[in-house]
Amino acid sequence: MLTYLWSHPCHSFQNWCETFLGLGYALVEANNFKKKRYELIHAVWATLPATAAFTIGKLVSINFSMGAHAYDVFRHGGDWLLEQKLKNATFVRTSSYSTARRLYQLGIKPTQVKLVKRSLSDRPKRRNFSLVDQQRLKLLSVGRLVEKKGYFHTLKIAALLKDSNIPFSLKIIGGGPLLSELQIEQERLGLIEEVSFLGSLGHQDVKKLYLQHDVFLFSGIVDSLGDRDGIPNVVPEALSAGMLVLASNRAGAPEAFSDGESGFSLNPENYQSWTGLLSNFWRNPSEYDSIRKKAEVTVRENFDSIQNGRSLLEVLIN
Repeated sequence: MLTYLWSHPCHSFQNWCETFLGLGYALVEANNFKKKRYELIHAVWATLPATAAFTIGKLVSINFSMGAHAYDVFRHGGDWLLEQKLKNATFVRTSSYSTARRLYQLGIKPTQVKLVKRSLSDRPKRRNFSLVDQQRLKLLSVGRLVEKKGYFHTLKIAALLKDSNIPFSLKIIGGGPLLSELQIEQERLGLIEEVSFLGSLGHQDVKKLYLQHDVFLFSGIVDSLGDRDGIPNVVPEALSAGMLVLASNRAGAPEAFSDGESGFSLNPENYQSWTGLLSNFWRNPSEYDSIRKKAEVTVRENFDSIQNGRSLLEVLIN
């Protein structure tokens, strides 16, 4: 393993630290895993946890499996040891088709990939589908303030909506390194009154805000390091709250719903398509009731924690 690492430069200091922390953990704990006669070690992420599980497996001959999600396989081209882990894993669990396709490109056999979606631990109470505020359209976006979330596109959509004379407010929940740049763009576009950055909030507070807004916007992109979202948890959360969801067609977000039936998948750079839908929704909200109802059904069918937990358990024991 050290020979492999020596011949393959690491792409980031963070991943270097994760790798050697995982190796260190394995050296310390391998004999304890052997004594307990484990038959399989499952690592939930393809980064540090999988490094530890892979190394323990090599040291004391225990099979290992791993989860692999968008961050693990796309950012900087993937984890430092990803190639070796994929070759040796009993199976690889992922939660989106977009990440599964990337795993196939890396050479893993389709039979080794197990698609088990993430789940919602709870769902907001259902609400009626009339507009929350008859005086303005209430928009919400949730996610870290990082490049892959595409918030500069979100602000441009908001600016075009303002130019269309649609009254609205947009709240953005999340903290991150791009806050000051986004605030500068907010001011440049004349959105000081319409857009609010709320910072990081707890899950219960976010859940309440889903019910206090009409539309959820997710304009995620593939960033300059190749990173992108699989299925962001916030998308099924918004669907389950009965919000009208408009999501970027980049990467895995549209996998959470059926385009045109339970949500809308849009090019994040085609701002007119976003504002056209929002304008029509503002003028004719009842036309979208069936879509919002279908969204709730979609979440119940695909993101149920008991159902998906059983699917993962079945994979683990077989």
